Amino acid sequence: MKEFLEKSIGMEVDIKDVDYNGKLPMIYSSLYDFKIASMHNIEWLIAIPKEKINLAQLRKNHRQIEKLLDMRCALYIKNTSTYSKNAMIADGIPFIVEDKEIFLPFLGILLNSATERTIKPVQRISFLTQKMILTAIYGKWNGVTVTKAAEQLDITKMSASRCFDEIDFFDMPILGTKGKSRVINVPDDIKELWSSIEVYMRNPVLNIFYINDNLKLPVLGGMSALAEYSMISDNKYPTYVVAKKDIKDLALNDRLVDIKKDEPGCIIQEVGYVISFDKGDAIDPLSLSLSLSDGEKADERIEISIREMLEEYVW
Repeated sequence: MKEFLEKSIGMEVDIKDVDYNGKLPMIYSSLYDFKIASMHNIEWLIAIPKEKINLAQLRKNHRQIEKLLDMRCALYIKNTSTYSKNAMIADGIPFIVEDKEIFLPFLGILLNSATERTIKPVQRISFLTQKMILTAIYGKWNGVTVTKAAEQLDITKMSASRCFDEIDFFDMPILGTKGKSRVINVPDDIKELWSSIEVYMRNPVLNIFYINDNLKLPVLGGMSALAEYSMISDNKYPTYVVAKKDIKDLALNDRLVDIKKDEPGCIIQEVGYVISFDKGDAIDPLSLSLSLSDGEKADERIEISIREMLEEYVW
């Protein structure tokens, strides 16, 4: 830290350990280590997270630490996303990214690496990136590079790299580095991971078709899939999923039924992707959970079945 700061700023920086037990609530001592930095009679605090902390919590903690100690505070982070760095700069939150970037606005300092990747803003996650993330979760990816990810999904390296960019933009806690390469590392606690990234995930269902007969397709969706994963009963008619790229082959327009007048033979959900899962006759569990409506999830039996499915097949 000291060597990087001095080399980047071109000035001597004195850094000392400091103990704020008794001066700060215990929660901050459990989350951060603290150091005092001084340069030309200017002192400021450096807060070093002991583990990865999301951006919202960093913002809140930083504001409270500065207020309680009446002292400027810079966050020292080993790595973070371009989105988070830009957000902290916009909010005026001082930070140091280990060996890469320095933002100390109270000293008029902003230094970054010339090799920093430019990540384009993303409005919502793409289905390909969502498919990659879910595939990574099921496969417990560790140290998977862009090249390996492209091979796993049978896509180009350029497409895989764009997926990594999206994961980076949304600051999902599965992206790391190994040497100079970006890698996906899925943590052991999948349930905790999902709670932090589910908000970015999309309902994979694009369209729903009510068909006059049962087409007996290979992959179940909706309540039919949930019935496969749990003890809950299916609807009177089955639900299937078909990837968007394959939907035209079914020529569904000639098979549609008006559900206000007649009961369908089956339901077909057009989805943005289909993931190969161990239970090959049903859509994967996380995508199934995302595809069920709020109305369906309000049913206690369905809610319990989803929870049991995720406990058995995912967590």
